[in-house]
Amino acid sequence: MTTAMTDPVFLRLAEVLEQERELLLTGQAARAAELVEEKMLALQDFESLVESADLRAAPLVTRQAIEFIIQMADENAVHMEAIRNGIRSAISRLERITSSAYVGSYKKDGAQISFTNATGAFSRKA
Repeated sequence: MTTAMTDPVFLRLAEVLEQERELLLTGQAARAAELVEEKMLALQDFESLVESADLRAAPLVTRQAIEFIIQMADENAVHMEAIRNGIRSAISRLERITSSAYVGSYKKDGAQISFTNATGAFSRKA
């Protein structure tokens, strides 16, 4: 972290992004999503600060702090996308299991009897 990160605007956004990162890395995407409002407020302040500054004339440490914030946000986006991909994959696997699941019983000879086509004569044994 650079000395520009002592600015309250930079510090607030960096702290929110760090919290988000920790939650994403520990698989707590729902808790990370709870930070959205706080993150958006911090981003608005950050954008206002950046828009009001002449970045070409800004000290190197300020430009480095901005790059650090952007890098943190990009990394968090990659982590969130990985979580989304994992969830999509799990849903897809569950859908395949459900669609190929067989619900029924068996005849004495071992042949399958689907419950949808079954008629009478089932014994219940515990």
